[in-house]
Amino acid sequence: MLVLRDIVKKFNGIKVIKNLNLEIKGGLNFIVGPSGSGKSTLLKIMGGIDRDYEGEVFFRDRSIKSFRKSQLDSYYYNSVGFIFQNFKLIDHLSVEDNIKSILELENIDENEMNKRVHNILKRLGLEKFAKKKVSILSGGQKQRVAIARALVKDPEIIIADEPTGALDKKTSNMIMDVLKKIAKERTVIIVTHDKSLVTEDSNCFLLKDGVIERINEPLKTKVSKEKKKIIKPNLTTKMAMKQGIKNLKGLFLKFVLTGLILMISSYFLLLNFSGTVVDKNSEILNKLISERGDNLRDLDLVTNMVSGVSDKGEKGGSLDIEQDVSKAFDRFKNDKRVEFIIPIVSMQDMKVKLDGKEYDVLNSNTVPVVNNVVAGRMPNLGGREVAISKKFMEKLNLNSEDVLGKVISIDGGSFDWSSGSPKEVKMEINNLKVVGILDTKYSVDSKLYSDQEMELEDSFLYSLDVVKEIKNKSNSNTDNLSFRIRVKEIKDIMPIVEELEKEGLTPIGEFETVKDILKISDVSKDQTDSVSVIISSIAIIVTILITFINVYIRKSEFAILRINGYSKRSVSKLCIVEYIIISIFATISLIVLFPFINSISKSIFAMEITGENIGVLGALIVTALGLSMGIISGSILANLKIEKNLLVGDR
Repeated sequence: MLVLRDIVKKFNGIKVIKNLNLEIKGGLNFIVGPSGSGKSTLLKIMGGIDRDYEGEVFFRDRSIKSFRKSQLDSYYYNSVGFIFQNFKLIDHLSVEDNIKSILELENIDENEMNKRVHNILKRLGLEKFAKKKVSILSGGQKQRVAIARALVKDPEIIIADEPTGALDKKTSNMIMDVLKKIAKERTVIIVTHDKSLVTEDSNCFLLKDGVIERINEPLKTKVSKEKKKIIKPNLTTKMAMKQGIKNLKGLFLKFVLTGLILMISSYFLLLNFSGTVVDKNSEILNKLISERGDNLRDLDLVTNMVSGVSDKGEKGGSLDIEQDVSKAFDRFKNDKRVEFIIPIVSMQDMKVKLDGKEYDVLNSNTVPVVNNVVAGRMPNLGGREVAISKKFMEKLNLNSEDVLGKVISIDGGSFDWSSGSPKEVKMEINNLKVVGILDTKYSVDSKLYSDQEMELEDSFLYSLDVVKEIKNKSNSNTDNLSFRIRVKEIKDIMPIVEELEKEGLTPIGEFETVKDILKISDVSKDQTDSVSVIISSIAIIVTILITFINVYIRKSEFAILRINGYSKRSVSKLCIVEYIIISIFATISLIVLFPFINSISKSIFAMEITGENIGVLGALIVTALGLSMGIISGSILANLKIEKNLLVGDR
């Protein structure tokens, strides 16, 4: 059944097991030897716990070293049952739940499980202790529970590591009687230093100085039969939920404490994610932008500047600057920082034809100004589209539904500068589709505009094709057109200005005001970011700390599950399910205690959480944090070294 060939085990380069060969066919087997002789090391090797050795261990002619993870889990569940000197029971569970925790890997119904547990407890004289916690049992009773747990999965081999080492003489004899009876049905291997336990009808091997020899052999050894039904151990989600609830009851105080810490950590994160730890930078920006208008985010690139004012003919003066902005237009029309880009052109003495009627438009003698789009959208660069001012629309007593999508024509004038002096040119622009309504209010303190709030009636914006048509009719250059950029965020204005200036271009805008706002914003942002980082760090550190504490406390418990067939996946699933249960408790606690926690936060930190959907956001944060704790715990506990967290015998 179990064959060891040329086994060599080293610790720090020193051989503790030397070219060991051993064959165990069945019956009762003892491996005896003094402390430190390597008995427990040999047990780990036979049990598949330690696979770092030279040589081979064969179980039914298959090398344990060659087992894949799933095959090793099956070996733990179907082939070997472990019994330890210090019992290695799960103390917070009852006697029957210790045994059920193993049977839950078979996914059998509750009645069948109860029947099997009852039968094994009755066989070992433990039925009256079924509902008792194992922590209150005597040493002999605990060892019988450990035997019951090993037997209930019907393994082919029982491996016992000093099973009587922690018991008195009378109890030791009782346990040995139980093991002798078991040896009549299956292979039993007992590792002990107590030679008095060895019986005449047992195989006995002496392990000394890393070398083994047979010192007793019965006349006849019954060869163990191969297990007929091989179970594929798997913890279903349903069984994981049952096991998690049992653990919750057994470790109630720990679970409650973990849940409360999760709740508090989630509240701290909720302070950030709900916006309660306000980003002062955004608050200041929004306030200043709302006061100055959205055109604070605008910058203009004009082909000509006359006395600091864009485009010839709009105000008198001599030519100051002439620049080619065509390449900049092509580059920024696809820039992700830009909300919209639109060519600028103005017409004087406009008359708009709409639905067969003609309407005069009041002149402002200035370039178009846009605060925002109140309906529809900005014109596309292609096509024949126009956005008109809200003031003009209101003058006609029309609403946006009456105008959007309509086709209009415009009669107006522009200036022809081809001869060197301005010459007014009359023109008609037909078939323009109205796609947007513009709020043209503005109030700025600059050299370009009055500091008095105004609303322009003739602030019309056109698609690129239409602007080229207007320029062409006034004998102006259609390749180099003045245009306006509106950035999505005010922080992007100065970088774009710097890019343009490096190219030798001069943009126009309220850049000094923008600089002042950004300076104030930076100071505020540093302060609020510091608070956010501190609060989030505290929440995350506390969560990670309690997770690792829980992992440390329960290492032995999960090592027990691992050598009883729990796969890494099953361990992870159980951990995640447990933390889902904790998250549910933490969510309920957060909802119930929210007013109280909020009042404490307000008195200590001068912050409280308000707003819509706070409960939903809080539940999401608790769930995300709880799942993270479960995943971290599951990952660590599934990959822990079993031999370092379970067996405690001599080497």
